[in-house]
Formats: sequence, structure tokens, C-alpha cells
Amino acid sequence: MNALLEGKIETKNNFTGSLKRIATWSMPLIDYAYQDTVSGKTVAILFEQNCMDEERTRERLKAYTIKALNNFDAVVDAFDVKKLSEADFYVKELHDTRIQSLPIGVVVYDGSGNVSVLQSFPIQQNVAQRRTVKEQKSYWCWWRDASHYEVATLLELSFKYDNEDGDIYTNKVYPEFFNMMIEGKTRKWDGKPRNKTYSESSYKAEKQNYKIPMCQLGFWDAETGHITDKGLTLLDVVKTYGVESQEYFDCLAKIILIDGKHLDLVKDLDEFQKSSPEIIPENSSEFFRLFDEYMMQKNSIGTRKPTAITTGAKNAYVRDEPKLWNKLGIIKMQNTSRYYKPFAGIEFNWERINEILLSDVFGGKNE
Repeated sequence: MNALLEGKIETKNNFTGSLKRIATWSMPLIDYAYQDTVSGKTVAILFEQNCMDEERTRERLKAYTIKALNNFDAVVDAFDVKKLSEADFYVKELHDTRIQSLPIGVVVYDGSGNVSVLQSFPIQQNVAQRRTVKEQKSYWCWWRDASHYEVATLLELSFKYDNEDGDIYTNKVYPEFFNMMIEGKTRKWDGKPRNKTYSESSYKAEKQNYKIPMCQLGFWDAETGHITDKGLTLLDVVKTYGVESQEYFDCLAKIILIDGKHLDLVKDLDEFQKSSPEIIPENSSEFFRLFDEYMMQKNSIGTRKPTAITTGAKNAYVRDEPKLWNKLGIIKMQNTSRYYKPFAGIEFNWERINEILLSDVFGGKNE
């Protein structure tokens, strides 16, 4: 297992030490689980089980794998070499459903102990790219308050002006979009009109608030705002199923979690509150301040603007992300308006997270 993980199936050298077998009582579906004694990273092994219906077997294995990732850093799915064609099809399905970027490995084995790798994976360290201290960025997609309705509107506008040259976001898309907000023609997450009052400062601030996530998620060209192939794919989902549909909502949520790396941030936060339960405070503002410190120790958080610190405009770096997670339905509410649980933290809805990750609306497209 050491030789297999080291450089063959895991490409970031997280399994360079010796492995120790660890218990799997919390997840009886796992066949074996190991932890690297140096990095501390864990990996679960799942063997494909025989079933009369091969498609059902693959779907069940995929569901178990996603569930296992809630508890382990990586999962390796193992197929008997006699099921090589089924294993190849399984790898294709991982790509078709856009979850191939998750730390999932696929191998085939024979009765003599030989193992071949069909899909390798990296365990992301979630460390911000090394620039200057001033320029250091966080690893997850930046988000303020853009709703799924507004994402669809922005995609439609960028498509509308796609034949125009130059910076269509600044010159065409955003002016029209901002006017729509002023006129109450854009919608918030709950479907109600977003009524904006015009001011120069609001016009400037909202321009970046809406542009950044569209570009970071790969829907737009960062320089001009022209729609990309990935943006066109999501727009096709809107046109096919409708902006009100669960298919579109889950499709966007999946992109935010995987491509936008919010799933990694969720896991970082969950790890923080589970590893140090004794320091979890009563109020959420102190909780997120402590989480900031935890993330800074991991070098996994961007540099805050000095003005945000001195003015108190933002008490913690991670502030709006939990609001987004609440809108996506991946947080369990404590009451009608509160998602923070005193002395415990945030309770994630892993069943809903798994449902989003297993959703397959792209029909095989992997833009």
C-alpha cells in the first residue's frame, strides 16, 4: 500500500511515511483505512461489491465514496481485474459527473497481488499561492451576496453581448445589470426583488462583488467578461431546466463546492471545530476570529485589507461564506434565523452536501 500511494496514485507526496491501519467503526462500509505517520493524512479503501445490476453497483460505490470523503482525506476504489471494463466506465462516470477533481483513486487488482492505477489524485494542501504578503490570496472562491438568480442573469447578459469587442463587463453587462437592480428586476436568493439605491460608491463596490466570483468560477474571461465554454454549459442548464429548477440550483452549488473549493473550506472549518472543541466560544464573531487564526497558521487565508481591519468593516476574513452555505442548504439551522450553535460551532448537513456532489445534470459534459 505504501508503494502504491507514494507517487503512483497520490501525486502530492502526502504518503511518504509508513502507514498505520486505523479503525473504521464510524463508517462500516469502509473495508480498510490507513493514516500516514508523517503527514497525518488518511485514506479509505473501498472494494467494488458484486451485484446483478452493474450500473447500480457503480452508483452505490460512488455514493459510498463521496460519503467516505466526509471522514477521510482520500478514497481508493478497488476493482477486480476481471471487472476492468466496469472500472474504466466508473472512471469515465467520475469525469462525466465532474467529481474527478476530488481525491478519489481507482485501481484494479488480481489474485497475485498486482495492482494497476486507473486514476490517480492529489490531496490539495489548500495553501495560498506564494506571492507578496500584500497579494496573497485565499484558495476558495470569493463570494458576497450574488444569488443563483443573479448568476443566471449575468450569464444571459454576457451571452447577449458576446459579439462585442473589448471589456463588455465594464461597458455593457454591468451598467445594464446595475440598472436592473435599481429597477428591482434582479432577484435575491428568496426570489424577492433586489432594490438598490444608486450611489457612486455602491456602483463601484457592486461591480467587483459580482465580477469576481463569475471569473473565479470560470464562467467569464477575467479581462473582458466574455462568456466561456463553462459559462455556456451552465447557461444551457438554465435554458433547459429553468432558473427556478433544482437541477440548475444543484449544478451551480456543485461548481461552487468543487471548482470554487468551498468544500475544502467546509472541511477546514469542520476540522477546526472538531479538533479544538474546548475553545469553541458562545458567540459566532469570536468563533470566526479564532478560525481566522487557525487558517493563518495553515497559511490558507488571504491577506486582509488594512481598511477592513481598522474600520471594523469585517471582524473576520471568513464572514460571508457561511451565509452562502446557508443559502445552498448545507448548514443545519439552529432556529429560523441562526446557524451558529453556541460552544459547538456550525453543524453541516452532510447528507445535502453528498446529494449535491452526486447530482449529474451536465449529461457528461466536463467543461
